[in-house]
Amino acid sequence: MKRKTLKNIRKATSFAVIFAIFCGIMSSPNVNYHIEASSSEKAQYEELIKKLNDRNAQIDSEMSSIDGSIAENEYLQDLAYEKLNTTKDTIDYYNNLIYYQNIYIEKKQEDIDDLSDKIADKEKEIDGKRADIEALQAENAENLERFGDIMYAMYVTDGIDVFSVLSEANDFYDLLVRAKLVMNITEQNTRFMNNLKQSINDLEDMIVQLEDDVAKLESDKTKLESDKTDLETELSDLEQNRSESEALSQQYNTEYYNYSAAISDFEARQEALSQEKKANAAEVEAYEQEIQRIIREAQMGSNQTYVEGEWMWPVERNFHYITTYFGYDSWRGGNHSGIDIGDGGINGTNVYASKAGTVIKTKTDYIPGYSYGMYVVIDHGDGYSTLYGHLSAIYVYEGQQLNQGDVVGAVGSTGWSTGPHLHFEVRINGTAQDPFGYVNMP
Repeated sequence: MKRKTLKNIRKATSFAVIFAIFCGIMSSPNVNYHIEASSSEKAQYEELIKKLNDRNAQIDSEMSSIDGSIAENEYLQDLAYEKLNTTKDTIDYYNNLIYYQNIYIEKKQEDIDDLSDKIADKEKEIDGKRADIEALQAENAENLERFGDIMYAMYVTDGIDVFSVLSEANDFYDLLVRAKLVMNITEQNTRFMNNLKQSINDLEDMIVQLEDDVAKLESDKTKLESDKTDLETELSDLEQNRSESEALSQQYNTEYYNYSAAISDFEARQEALSQEKKANAAEVEAYEQEIQRIIREAQMGSNQTYVEGEWMWPVERNFHYITTYFGYDSWRGGNHSGIDIGDGGINGTNVYASKAGTVIKTKTDYIPGYSYGMYVVIDHGDGYSTLYGHLSAIYVYEGQQLNQGDVVGAVGSTGWSTGPHLHFEVRINGTAQDPFGYVNMP
């Protein structure tokens, strides 16, 4: 707001000075004073233009610096974006590993639970077998007691030396056999005793096998539990890595948006400077129009005599390629007030006065990308004038008398120009004419 206010004050002051000078000029009948006042007014405009051009040069420098800052931040932003995407891919990778690791752990736990159930079943089965053995042993003890009663009865009634026979038995089975022989035990009792002993032996063998199965199951369970612990440790490491990657992702995300914000700030500043530059250019254009008015007025008081005869081609005759003709130009979106002569090797070559006359305007300061750049205006008398624009150098001064063919300056590419060329105009009383109505193509 403060800048805009100062700018408005500057504009108002400038135009107030101009208006005062103009009023003084209009109220004075003295021709010499009129010329002096016009010269003073012209100097005022030129000073204002110089200040605007200086400011625009500062703007160009700052915008160039901003361009570098934007490019640097865009580069850093691209790096942050690349790191962000890479880290996101890493997080996805860890998420997949964690997913499958959890599946592996769940499968191990299922296997452990299955083995625990099998071990419990085996132990239950062992308990059952042991209970069966206890029952058979109880039955065996009862049968032994009965057998003892039989032996005692046989001994009492028959007097057989049973004990001497039985004492030679190696084990209980042998004892039964000897008892059969000795005491004539029935075949049914013998078979029963044999089956009983076989059942006990089978149960004991089954218990041994079951206990071996349990031991193997316990070993497998221990291995599974160890594997599960290893998997859980790996899972913990993966989750730690994922957490670190997520922290990096947040960091890179913050960096990316910080660079983005910086770029936005620089672009906003650049846009503000660009708008200021356009406003300055509009002011310069307005001042240029006033200078043209002053030139017309200078022509009105000029003693320059128009010299009849042909007009001279304003550059060396071997340069005759026309890049833009007089009149409407679609590329510019408006009228073109002269012709542009551009050809290979033309840069820096001489520009010649098309006709004899007086130099009434030399413009050495300019805004890059705007207007004629460096230019010269020559008054030829009778309202005729020529303008030579986009020069790279000016060799004449205001008020200098020139003959036709005198060197005015050098071809360049200053102002609004896309390459080295001469912008050449012919004007009558300030109004642009088609130069080909006056000069001939070499």
